[in-house]
Amino acid sequence: MLRTDSARTRWTRRLLPGVALSAATAMALPVTAEADTATPPQYTATGTAHLNGELLSDIAGSAFIGADGQFHWTTGDTPYDTNPAHAWANTFTNTDLGAVSAGVGGSTTQATADAYYGDPGSVCYQVDGSATHPIPSPQEDDHCDVIGVWVDPSSGTWHALLNDEYQFDPWDVKGAGATVAEKISTGLHNDRILLATSKDQGQSWQYAGPALTSAWDDDQVVDTTSSPGTTYPFGDSGCRLFVDYSTGYFYITYNVKIYKKPSASTVASWTEMARAPISGGMASGTWQKWYDGAWSQPGVGGVDGNVGSVGGLNVAYSPTTDAVTWNGSGANASASYQSTNVPSNHLFDFSDGKGDTYTVNSLAHTVVDDATGQSMTQGVSYTDPVTGQNMNVLGVADQYVNGVKITGGIRITETDPVSGAANVETLITGSQFYQDPNSKLIYLPSLNNESAISYDAYSQTYRIVGYDGNVYETTNLGDPDSWTIVGLSPSGSDGGYLTTLDDGSLTNQNVTGRSFLTISDLSGAVYDVDQAAVADPTGLSAEHKALDTAGDAVDSTTSYILRVGGKAVNANGGPGLVGGDGKATSSSSWQLVPVADPSSPGNDSGFYRLVNPETGQDLQISGDTAATQRAIGAVATSAAQQPDSTPLTSSSLGTSAGSDQWYLQAVATNGTSIAGSTTYRLVNRDSGLALEFSQGRMRLEQQKAGDTGQFVTLSTR
Repeated sequence: MLRTDSARTRWTRRLLPGVALSAATAMALPVTAEADTATPPQYTATGTAHLNGELLSDIAGSAFIGADGQFHWTTGDTPYDTNPAHAWANTFTNTDLGAVSAGVGGSTTQATADAYYGDPGSVCYQVDGSATHPIPSPQEDDHCDVIGVWVDPSSGTWHALLNDEYQFDPWDVKGAGATVAEKISTGLHNDRILLATSKDQGQSWQYAGPALTSAWDDDQVVDTTSSPGTTYPFGDSGCRLFVDYSTGYFYITYNVKIYKKPSASTVASWTEMARAPISGGMASGTWQKWYDGAWSQPGVGGVDGNVGSVGGLNVAYSPTTDAVTWNGSGANASASYQSTNVPSNHLFDFSDGKGDTYTVNSLAHTVVDDATGQSMTQGVSYTDPVTGQNMNVLGVADQYVNGVKITGGIRITETDPVSGAANVETLITGSQFYQDPNSKLIYLPSLNNESAISYDAYSQTYRIVGYDGNVYETTNLGDPDSWTIVGLSPSGSDGGYLTTLDDGSLTNQNVTGRSFLTISDLSGAVYDVDQAAVADPTGLSAEHKALDTAGDAVDSTTSYILRVGGKAVNANGGPGLVGGDGKATSSSSWQLVPVADPSSPGNDSGFYRLVNPETGQDLQISGDTAATQRAIGAVATSAAQQPDSTPLTSSSLGTSAGSDQWYLQAVATNGTSIAGSTTYRLVNRDSGLALEFSQGRMRLEQQKAGDTGQFVTLSTR
């Protein structure tokens, strides 16, 4: 398809027939979803900065805290050449990302692991010969990038995803006798998502088996047996990891693509998710893919479903017939939108779902009513009876912009009736599009959308920042089709290889507040994104305060008894706060004082300080360094308030706050939904660790799904 926009896609405002687009386009919202405003608000960039150039790579950067409290940032690059020095997985260590960036060449330490496919001992060297998880690799050319790290609290072992590009030049563009190096130089390859571990803090990585592989390969190898037609499956790629202690699952968002032989021209692409229980230790074989409304397919070799599809339709692909279809379910079971192309005579017809049919000419840029012969100069508008989407089909003439010809054709606009957001494509002769051969209805599927996920402490939802330039929210990651759009990212903040980061700690990738950082490890651009104001305070992007045991929203003027695992936290408990015997005393009183948002100080950030009203001191973590204050087992104390963070500037990522800031993380008590939950963990903003009574003191401990010893209650005195 020829698109009217650049490679970057995003939502647009609701369009009237015949009005030209001025913004880029994006995937459409499921018809069942609801948004909190008629048009998603435009978020703003309150500041921009850049990472040190030494941190840039060819994969999204990953921020995490080790068991010892040290902050780490990982990047990776495995280019398509034969120089071993060019392939690496870097781990940078300092107090936070700002210090990492500023300290490159100085205070920042760097560990570089070998990632060259031909080096014995490198992360993906000859994975087909692995003693524990052998997986086919016909050319032993695996190019693996480390992305997303989880630290096992019991062993301290680092676990990561690997974006594995392998079997280069599968259709012999370089000829049947080409060397592996010549094949790699084409950049054409298959893809899958593997696992790796490191026991030496990133000095080396060890392959640990497959996480997600395609169902359409022949034993994970692309060949004419598995793909006898003119297309082939690219595999599973573009992954992002999110660790959700609220539900007890790891989640991966990733992309699925179908390519045209022999090159990498895209026939279809979409977004998919997989998950695995945290109790499984991120091991191979524990992952399941989302398919047809359930986590029903195994990660290894299972069929890739799709999330957030327009109208809730399911995608299907046949490598034998090359057919890509979007099929209905339930009341729409008969719907089947199939891949087709505008024929060489430039003519095809479509229906508006009411029995009226039209013929379009992609060369003449016309739409004609079959019944009257009238040219529909304003286009044809209708509502698809299957998906509920508002459709407009319009002939668009060639245009010249700054002397450059912009080719016209048949513009299809699919607009969600709830959010007003649109997906737009322009068809010319030969363009691929989707149409039901029986009803003649046209369908625009969702596009693939690499996404970064975090828990939004401000709205008590999950925040998803998409590659498409949209900000989504949901209260249920266990239902990936529940994402709803709540805003549009500022232009430039949604570049490739995107990571989101808490702008107050500069350490925590799993949480964000009212404002947040977006980081492109491809360009190095860092944006401080400020959440737009929402007119409807009941909307998903509005502030949602935690509730006390009486069901009332917490406020800063009320004193609360704070209990962790049923034990009252006593402010006079010595160097490490004790839990007492569960009985509250006068020193068990705490006020939850909101921390101002660093980008917009007039608004709450979603984070709190817990202040004892008698002493004015607040709850924080003991330790001489930032690392010791973030380490597993570090003890809580009360002391004078620590400084706030400062926002980024053009020359700095800003400064992080101290250990005295917290968030109440809702625990999923209704399946995987956190909506309406009044069960919380008190989580430290810097470390992502929860407060827990352990070894006679209140300490920081790794969050553990279902651990009632970490559950927090707030009751008024």
